[in-house]
Amino acid sequence: MFDQPVVVVVKGGNSILDFLDDGLMRFSNNRICFGAVNALQVLEDAPANVVIMEMDAGEMTGFELAEAIRDIDEERNHFTYIILVGAIDHERVQLDDFHQAIDTVTGSKRVDVMEHLALAGARISLQMNTLRASNDSLQLLCNNLRKGQLLDPLTGLGNREYAEQALNDTIQQVESRGGAACIVMISVHNYEEVKETYDSSIAGELIVNISERIQRLVRPLDVVTYFSPGLFALVLIQPNIEQCTAECYKRIFDGVRLKSYTTTAGFQPVSIGMSICAASADTGAPTMGNMIKFATKGLDESVRTESIMVHHIIPE
Repeated sequence: MFDQPVVVVVKGGNSILDFLDDGLMRFSNNRICFGAVNALQVLEDAPANVVIMEMDAGEMTGFELAEAIRDIDEERNHFTYIILVGAIDHERVQLDDFHQAIDTVTGSKRVDVMEHLALAGARISLQMNTLRASNDSLQLLCNNLRKGQLLDPLTGLGNREYAEQALNDTIQQVESRGGAACIVMISVHNYEEVKETYDSSIAGELIVNISERIQRLVRPLDVVTYFSPGLFALVLIQPNIEQCTAECYKRIFDGVRLKSYTTTAGFQPVSIGMSICAASADTGAPTMGNMIKFATKGLDESVRTESIMVHHIIPE
């Protein structure tokens, strides 16, 4: 059996809830509030499992008070079961508003009925809040796992975190030993189109085929990652920035975009963009964020012109 529920009773000006004064004494955590403002102050300080109110809640109507309670619940990720007592003119009440704010309505003035409703509401509140807490814990766990995960499950390549880590390491190596850091972005511009035309599994087959093709075209020490949906990132180090040109990577560009890719849905043509950003120690410690930004920026133009876009970060 769960602990005694927290029950808040909200009385209005001419309260019809006086009959509950003695009847709900069995709930040791019951609290009586006079008016909507008093109730909101109490609920701001400590949430309740069940709120019992009448249509006339003093400064507000019962519906307005219920909506205010829902706003408080949303801020603290809590669920309060709300019971409205009194006769309601259903022709004047919009059902959508009713369902969003009020959980049950009753015209009964029998104490035993109110006790049963309060206990049932408390059980629902307990279950809802337990589920919310579990969901929050699972979400936190997923976020932590995601942060620690460096591999993309679809391609088996490194993910964005891995690419950023590799680029940071490459920049540090260039600063201490010389050479040039280079990031090459390769976009599959029609990825979303394939996904919408067929489904995610066909789009996934296409991405896996392209990833295998890229890995066959790069050097053994080059880092190949699946940066985001439809976007690959290559992290490389070159002896000098003069070797980070469109001509140097044309073989990879043509090898990816001119290759035929087959899936279980048949042959899939591809629209490929390639953009490069390179920097050497002469630039004064290029940042990982700037290099990714410049490399990503040229992808649309690359697709439009069917050529490789190149940006060198040079000393000012």
